[in-house]
Amino acid sequence: MKHLILTLMSGCVAMSLNAADPFADIESHVMANNTDLASLARANEADNLAAASENNLSDPEIEFEHLWGKGSVKWGAGISQSFEWPGLYGARSKANKAGAEARRLMFESERADLIFKSRQLMLEIVGIRQQMQFADSIISNLEHLLATTQLAMQRGQATRLDVSKARFALLSLKQERERYTDLLQSSRSQLVALNGGKNVDISSLDSYPEASLLAQNEYIEAFDSNAPFAAAMRARVEAANAEAGAVRLLSMPGFTVGYRHAYEEQTHFNGFSLGISLPLFSGRHKRKAADAAVLAEKLGADSYTISMHADIAAAHTKASRMQARLDDFRKAFDDCDYTGILTRLYENGQINVIDYINEINYYLGVRREYLQLQNEYQLTLASLNRYL
Repeated sequence: MKHLILTLMSGCVAMSLNAADPFADIESHVMANNTDLASLARANEADNLAAASENNLSDPEIEFEHLWGKGSVKWGAGISQSFEWPGLYGARSKANKAGAEARRLMFESERADLIFKSRQLMLEIVGIRQQMQFADSIISNLEHLLATTQLAMQRGQATRLDVSKARFALLSLKQERERYTDLLQSSRSQLVALNGGKNVDISSLDSYPEASLLAQNEYIEAFDSNAPFAAAMRARVEAANAEAGAVRLLSMPGFTVGYRHAYEEQTHFNGFSLGISLPLFSGRHKRKAADAAVLAEKLGADSYTISMHADIAAAHTKASRMQARLDDFRKAFDDCDYTGILTRLYENGQINVIDYINEINYYLGVRREYLQLQNEYQLTLASLNRYL
C-alpha cells in the first residue's frame, strides 16, 4: 500500500510538472505525432535490414545435365556454394553496425531539430499574443479617448476633426491587431502540421519559459558533448572507415566448393570441385573511392563543428547585446506609466487629441520594438539552449 501511494504521488508530481510546462507538453505530442519522424524511423529500419541482407552467403547452385549420343547416355548432377574471403563477412558486419549507429544518430538529430522547430513556433506564438495583448490595452485607451472626445464635442469643447482623428487612430490599431491575428493563425497552423495534422492547444502559451544566458564556453562544451548531428557526423566517419576496411578485403580471392555425381556407360562417378575467383579487375579504384569517402566525411564533420562554434559565438554575442537593451527598456517602462499619464493630461486639458494620438503612437512604436526584441532574444536563447 505504501509503495502504491508513493507511486501515485510521483505520478501526480510528474503530471503537475508537465502541466506547468506547456512547451514540453506540446513538444511531447509533436514527437509522438509527427509523420516525417515516423517515416524516417521506418526508413532507417528498412536500410538496416537491407544492409544486413547483403552480408549473407550467396545462394547455392544446383546443376543437372542429361546427354545422349549414339548408343550411350550420360547424365550428371551437382551442387556448389560460393564463399567470399572469410574476413569480409566480419568487416561488412562491422560496417553495417557503424552505419546503423550513424542512422540512429541522424534520427536523433532530426528529432532534436523537430523539437527546436516546434519551440521556435511556440516562442513566436507567445510573442504574437503579447503584441495582441498590448494592442488590446491601447485599443481600450483609444476607445475611451473616442468616447471622451465625442462628449467634449457635444459640449463644444472639441471639434468633429478631433473625433475623426480619434476614430481613425482606433481603426488603424484594430487593423494592426487583425494582422497579428493572421500571424497567430499562421504559426498555429505550422505547429499543427508538425503535430501530424492534429489540433494543438496554444491557450497556455502566454509567457516565455524561464531561461538564462550562460557563459559562451558552456554552450560550446554542451554542443561538443550533446549535439546529435555532430555525433552523427562522427559516426558517419566511423562508418566510412569500416566500409573502407570491407572494401580493401574485396581484393582477396573468393572460393567455390561443390559436389558432383555423374553416370556414364553404366558407371557412377562422385567427386568434389573447388574454384577460386581472382578479383583482378572488379576492385579497381574501389579502395581509392572508399578512402576518399572517409576523408570527405571527416572534413565534413570538422567543417560542421567549426561552423557551429562560430555560430554559437555569434549568437551569444547577439544575445548579450539584446539582454542589455532589454534591461534598459524595462527600467524605462518601470519608471513611467506612460498611458496613465497621457490619459490624465488629456482629461485635465493639458494636451489635445492630436497630442494624445501622437504620443500614443510613439509609445506604440517603442513598446512594439521592446516586444519584438524580447521575442528575438528568446529565439536566440533557444538556439543556444537546445544542446544543454
